[in-house]
Amino acid sequence: MQAKLTETYITKLKHKSERYDVRDTVERGLVLRVGKKFGAKHWHTFVYRGSKRRMVRLGLFPHMSVRDARMAAIQAKANANAPWTPEHIKTVANLFEEYRKTREPKMRAWRDVQSAWDVWGEEFLGYLKLTDVSIHHGRELRNHVSKKSTELRGSAVIRYIRPMFSWAVDESLIDENPWAGLKATAVARPRDRVLTNEEWQKVWDATFKDNLGAYFRFLMLSAQRKDNVASMKWEEIHGNLWTIPAEKFKATKKESAKAHEVPLTPALIEILENQPKRGPFVFGPTGLKQLRLGSREKDRLAKKAGVDDRRLHDLRRTAATRMTENKIPRFIVKRVLGHADRSVTAVYDRANYREEKRQALNVLSKN
Repeated sequence: MQAKLTETYITKLKHKSERYDVRDTVERGLVLRVGKKFGAKHWHTFVYRGSKRRMVRLGLFPHMSVRDARMAAIQAKANANAPWTPEHIKTVANLFEEYRKTREPKMRAWRDVQSAWDVWGEEFLGYLKLTDVSIHHGRELRNHVSKKSTELRGSAVIRYIRPMFSWAVDESLIDENPWAGLKATAVARPRDRVLTNEEWQKVWDATFKDNLGAYFRFLMLSAQRKDNVASMKWEEIHGNLWTIPAEKFKATKKESAKAHEVPLTPALIEILENQPKRGPFVFGPTGLKQLRLGSREKDRLAKKAGVDDRRLHDLRRTAATRMTENKIPRFIVKRVLGHADRSVTAVYDRANYREEKRQALNVLSKN
């Protein structure tokens, strides 16, 4: 199908059961492709490198006008010798695999990206050809996740997956970011829940009725992140000191992460001494792999404790609060939690503060 493409003519084009192309009679090689599901109208042009021809995506109508599309087509032909997308990257799933290889070693939050892809993204996007991806697919994914889960999660999934397309543009794997204008506005409010002394005691008592009680008690008395405790290995414990390796410790950038020392109080040592050594991991049913907690286990503990509106991270926040309420300096609490110290003094101060941290953690043993 050919026509002299104008804004009026394009606006009147309707989507059909199958996608179709309209070739511009003014600029040779310029094509408007009308999608079959949402009727999205994408500009493309054909370029040649030697005897090989390929289609290059230019933009989306009406964001890209007819005049701009013709100019972009001319420019694309002039840049025909630019790097081509590797042959093995044809679908979004292929693109994600390349993205994973590059970004996983550098991203602290990669596990969240991988989870968003595995649970939601792969089913909706994986099979799509890179040339067919549009902002409509992103909106459809966001709305589906929001409906099945929450609006907050729907926005989070988009924020985790969307940077992949920006990365692909930077790497010259695609010509344009199809999700550049995709909105993900729902943002979680900062949580400030702190358990009262009575609630703290209820949760503590409930751990003795749960088969994962040792894990929960260690979490409460160490004030460490739940994932670090869940992945604790026997080899990380030396005497009365637990060292969380740099590669497992949370940091803004992986290259800036450092090992974190947690002095073990008598109460923490007692918990460890009562744990059977069935494998490399301290906690978990078999000790052969890292403990993975789902909402079922967390809800079970909350039900036994009779404490509503409680998350595992609330225990860490409450532990920090209990230490400061017992006259432990905030500086030491910060060291216990392993929060980064970005002050100039930190560059010179290389003390480990083990005894000060041990005294602070002893406060948590006094239920």
